Amino acid sequence: MDEIANRVTHICLMGDDPSANITPLVDSDIDSQRLIIAHDKSQKVAAEALEAVARTRGHRVDKWILPSCQSTDAIKLSFLRLFELETNSEIETQKKSIGQERSSEVWLNASNGNRQQVLSAYEIARSYRVPIFIVEPNQDELCWIYPEQRASVAIKDKIKLHEFFTVNSCRLVSQKNKQGIPKNLRALGKRWLDKAAKIGSGLTKLNYLGFMAKAPEYTSVMDKAMLLDHSLQWLLDDLQSNDLIEIHGKKIKFRDSNILFFCTGGWLEEITYGFVRGLAGNHRSIQDNGHSVEVERAVKGKTVLNELDVVALVNNRLFVIECKTKRFTKGDGNNTLYKLDSIAERLGGIKANAALVTFFPISAAESRRARELNIEIIGSDDLPQLENRLAHWLVQ
Repeated sequence: MDEIANRVTHICLMGDDPSANITPLVDSDIDSQRLIIAHDKSQKVAAEALEAVARTRGHRVDKWILPSCQSTDAIKLSFLRLFELETNSEIETQKKSIGQERSSEVWLNASNGNRQQVLSAYEIARSYRVPIFIVEPNQDELCWIYPEQRASVAIKDKIKLHEFFTVNSCRLVSQKNKQGIPKNLRALGKRWLDKAAKIGSGLTKLNYLGFMAKAPEYTSVMDKAMLLDHSLQWLLDDLQSNDLIEIHGKKIKFRDSNILFFCTGGWLEEITYGFVRGLAGNHRSIQDNGHSVEVERAVKGKTVLNELDVVALVNNRLFVIECKTKRFTKGDGNNTLYKLDSIAERLGGIKANAALVTFFPISAAESRRARELNIEIIGSDDLPQLENRLAHWLVQ
């Protein structure tokens, strides 16, 4: 953005898409120095979360308290005082900074705020000839509203998962496999995807064996039906040849808790996460990703912990993937879809996307509900092409 000559002070409002307030600030092509957060008292916690991320990125932060009433005149008067103060400060700074460091330019980020706040801020900013922009959510571009002749530009230097969750008033507590999935487990998961149409009954029995295996021995015993199930025996041979289990007659001993997790559905999570990490290496728009991510948030004074199977941050939008290897009984499928939709929206805001990767088919009614909720379904027939399906969904 060669046209930018001055260091920038951003004025933003709080709302449903807080990441749009931080991403222009941290773009290395915009020489930003300061953020002013305009908010009312009810938005104090959200404003403090945004402030925390901005400060860790090295920016000065000030807050401007807006009236909590519904009076448009009062809101306009508040913005009038703010822009009068900032534009006069800008003029004085310009006078003092001649021959020294570059002076500050004030911009209004109109991406957030309720209707009264946004329209009031826009009107006052225009009267002071303050540049106004919004962050376009789909392409993650900075789009100018005023002056109109400025060209839109893609936002660079994307934020990371922990920053994204923080500005959405959550906290990333932990995640697994930060260094990726071991090569042998990725290969095993890929083999099982390719054989998905033939190993359904074996996987169900393997899940049961894993469920029955308790620490510290991690041992289960096969019954006659299991011994005669060819798909289960094929899976066990795969595991044994990779030294992940030991078989002694009817007895199965899992190597450790990680392998137990892999055998009880974790394999689908891990191969999905492996594909997402692989795609991130080829597509810069995938800026961060995580497996088994635990996120903490406050709800009515209590702390709620949510675990996300696989997540990706793409152009500052959260993509949440739930992986299931069990058959849905009556009502389970819809409950899973509602929960997935709710968690994605609460943790990722209005731009969040969700997908369900399921080994077993879902019903026609569940498919309709997924479409209504805009949840991507990657079902049993799609699993051999899971990587391609994920690529199409994540990198559109």
